[in-house]
Amino acid sequence: MECGFAEGPSLLQEDAVPDEKKPENVSRDVADELRQLGQSFSGLGRTLFREGGVVTAELLRSLRGIVDRAREEIERLTAEKK
Repeated sequence: MECGFAEGPSLLQEDAVPDEKKPENVSRDVADELRQLGQSFSGLGRTLFREGGVVTAELLRSLRGIVDRAREEIERLTAEKK
């Protein structure tokens, strides 16, 4: 039995988020970029799953650090715009 990340419904499908939780002012460009970002994370997950036997804790710590820095940068940039 094969298990992959591409199986099942996408988390970014239009009907995946109830209407009351959807941001009202998200532009088409932002929605497209979020969709592409989700696809990039999905690809990362597939690669990690496929290469699981050779993935090291050091590599995962490095990837987690990159994600944490990206989150911090997003928080910094959005705080400046508020």
